[in-house]
Amino acid sequence: MEAVPRMPMIWLDLKEAGDFQFSPSVRQFILKNYGENPDNYNEQMKKLETLRQSAVNVTRDFEGCSTLRKYFGQLHYLQSRVPMGTGQEAAVPISWTEIFSGKTVTHDDISYEQACILYNLGALHSMLGAMDNRVSEEGMKVSCTHFQCSAGAFSYLRDHFSHNFSVDMSHQILNLNINLMLGQAQECLLEKSMLDNRKSFLVARISAQVVDYYKEACRALENSETASMLGKIQKDWKKLVQMKIYYFASIAHLHMGKQAEEQQKYGERLAYLQSSIDKLSEAIKLAKVGQPDSVQDALRFTMDVIGGKFNSAKKDNDFIYHETVPSLETLASVKGAPLVKALPVNPTDPSVTGPDLFAKLVPMAAHEASSLYSEEKAKLLRDVMIKIDSKNETLEQFMDSLGLEPESVDNLDMYSHIPPVLMEKCAALSVRPDTVKSLIQSMQGLSGVFTDVESSLKEIRDVLEEDEAGQRALQEAGGPAAGELHSPAQAQALGDIRRDLEKYMEAHEKASFTNTELHRAMNLHISNLRLLGGAPGEPEGGPAPAPAQRR
Repeated sequence: MEAVPRMPMIWLDLKEAGDFQFSPSVRQFILKNYGENPDNYNEQMKKLETLRQSAVNVTRDFEGCSTLRKYFGQLHYLQSRVPMGTGQEAAVPISWTEIFSGKTVTHDDISYEQACILYNLGALHSMLGAMDNRVSEEGMKVSCTHFQCSAGAFSYLRDHFSHNFSVDMSHQILNLNINLMLGQAQECLLEKSMLDNRKSFLVARISAQVVDYYKEACRALENSETASMLGKIQKDWKKLVQMKIYYFASIAHLHMGKQAEEQQKYGERLAYLQSSIDKLSEAIKLAKVGQPDSVQDALRFTMDVIGGKFNSAKKDNDFIYHETVPSLETLASVKGAPLVKALPVNPTDPSVTGPDLFAKLVPMAAHEASSLYSEEKAKLLRDVMIKIDSKNETLEQFMDSLGLEPESVDNLDMYSHIPPVLMEKCAALSVRPDTVKSLIQSMQGLSGVFTDVESSLKEIRDVLEEDEAGQRALQEAGGPAAGELHSPAQAQALGDIRRDLEKYMEAHEKASFTNTELHRAMNLHISNLRLLGGAPGEPEGGPAPAPAQRR
């Protein structure tokens, strides 16, 4: 089947453009709203006018597609700076010819110009896709790409522009065009798959998807409203599409029959081949009138191939396999595999549109907004710098309190090795391995002395308080005469003892605080002392110790 003659493709005519004098309104708008001399943009406007002339008289080649895309993008850029839509200040009348009726349609909207250019882009891609005879692998690829680009242009037109500009850009017509182009792109892919001898089931699914696309297109063609829009061309398109539906359904069942043969299901093979002949016969009936010789050649070639395979399969089953031929309705339907898509249009792609011709045209509002933005940015920067200066001052004060110089802090090489002074201390402690143990024992001894002193002071206080209490009791019992029993010297001695006791109690309280601080410091630094008391190389290789507090 790879040698089968190629089926003809449907292509669309280009719309014809009327005059479009946009320079006067653009010049006036620039003067009024931008405050600039319009003469500064004479060169840009001349380039845009030249580009339009190239676009409306486009060459029928790939360069023509590039010209249309470039002009479409430049219109997109211009519209963002000069409002030229319906009812807007710079709007001017734009005229294009409607394809099917030949009438001239005029709108005061730059979007109408864009829509017509986009329509012509889709139409030109359809022309280029249909022009190739697709006998080579490269030709099939190029045609497939053109049809996908055509579908992409019509899809963008359908999704982003008004459907009321003209009949040929209505929603129904655009959907018809999209399905036709996708169907033809899938058809090119089918031809490539048969040329590459792809697996039968894959070829069948690709062919089934061609049928699905053409069925969607046929439904649109059978719609009375669409038919009235298309006019006389509707019948020609409908005949070709209906014929292709049967033809590619026949191709799908032919390859399903091949797959059944590969699976040794000879009854199913015969059922699929019989269905393939039936559908091909319907296609031949539809092609009897009004179809070119290439269609007749393709149908005859295909009938010879399928007929030969059917006769061979029937003979094999009748004399060898004797399998029951199932009804086609009992067999699994072939599900289409959509392997093509509408390639998107990007109006802002600089590689396609080139630089924006009016890029230097900046509105006054934009200048004001930019100035306001710059002021706000400077204000924020000033606030940040004030905070930075404040933090720097705080840091300097803190470093001064630590006796650190900025040069030493920033010199990271100083901290890449252990200072010699620290190494000396480590060595001194390493030769006295009992240093930590002695310190702990000394602290324990100090705690014992503290406890003994506290106990002695408490006993003295208790004896003194008991003696003073006895003296007070005697005075209360004997009156003044009893008080005379104690000599002044004895009273003075008790007073001296009381003062000495208070002095020692105060000293003991201070010693208690000092003892607590010593225990806290020892608990804090005991791990550091153990680390320093290790081998001289251990601190550098081991984990960094917790920073010791300055004393």
